[in-house]
Amino acid sequence: MYPLIGEALYVLIIKPVLLIAVLSTNIIVVVAWLSPKNRSPVSIILSVIAFYDTSTILFSTIYTISTYVAGNLLSVSGCYINHLAGSLAFIFHSLSILTTTYLACQRCVICLFPFSGPRICGQKTTVVFSIVSFVLITSMEMPFLLVRSIEGKMKMSDDNSSVLYCKAPYIINKDIMNDIPDIIWLIRLFTLHLMPAFVVTFSMIACVLTVNRRKMVSGRSSDQRSKKKTTVMLVLVMLIFVLGEFPTTFGIFLDAFLPAVPNWFSTEDGIHFGNFVLVISFLLNILVYVGMSKQFRDSLKELLCRSSTEPKSQQTFITGVSICIER
Repeated sequence: MYPLIGEALYVLIIKPVLLIAVLSTNIIVVVAWLSPKNRSPVSIILSVIAFYDTSTILFSTIYTISTYVAGNLLSVSGCYINHLAGSLAFIFHSLSILTTTYLACQRCVICLFPFSGPRICGQKTTVVFSIVSFVLITSMEMPFLLVRSIEGKMKMSDDNSSVLYCKAPYIINKDIMNDIPDIIWLIRLFTLHLMPAFVVTFSMIACVLTVNRRKMVSGRSSDQRSKKKTTVMLVLVMLIFVLGEFPTTFGIFLDAFLPAVPNWFSTEDGIHFGNFVLVISFLLNILVYVGMSKQFRDSLKELLCRSSTEPKSQQTFITGVSICIER
């Protein structure tokens, strides 16, 4: 049972603004990367990550707005929305973390094994990973989704104001559910925070060292320059991912291994700061794509110029027809 207390007003204002920004940029990212001339295993994964990131902040914003509105109106419907939106935000964020980790591993293998790497990390491997990661994350959240009902109870706070508490009796036996949160927390600590941080950091270092070594040995062919730019672009995406997840990961690390140390990242302001840094990292990816990928820039130009070129083309056609008629 947890209280349905409204978020701070500045959070309620900032989150929808960030949602609009992430939604706008990631729609462009998905459309550009999935255009026929840009479609590749890497671009598909980048598009999937953009979809996961957008879904994460979408359901997080729904959770925040629902908490604020239902908490002030004392409406039980907010308990239903929060239960579902909170779970979906966790699922999509977790899938984004695992998919980015897979992308880092994929690029690291291709850098270290340029001949066999693309075959090992082919489309079948990506499909198998997507299915396994979805099953893993859904299984972690499923015990909390299996509830008999969702109820709301009114209680009086210390300042004599009414507070709505949400209660969701689980279908799973109560004795088992008492142990499940601790088990899932440990799994989450290693699979969604510590392991991805280590794997992505190692992959970044391995890719950078491999690219620099081949540059010294093999010279500068056009194909090599193209592959190098792609690798550098993905390394920057990995770096943004690590920096975006760092506040949350560091806070969880302190809670797990140094519980006696004061942890600001676990306070309400610290959690908001970690979420803000995370969303900013979502917005930075498109800047990396624009700066490092000519194909992405060309697709972006086509998207931006299409609406302005079509009317001009139509007008030119009409003018040409009228001239022919006069002649």
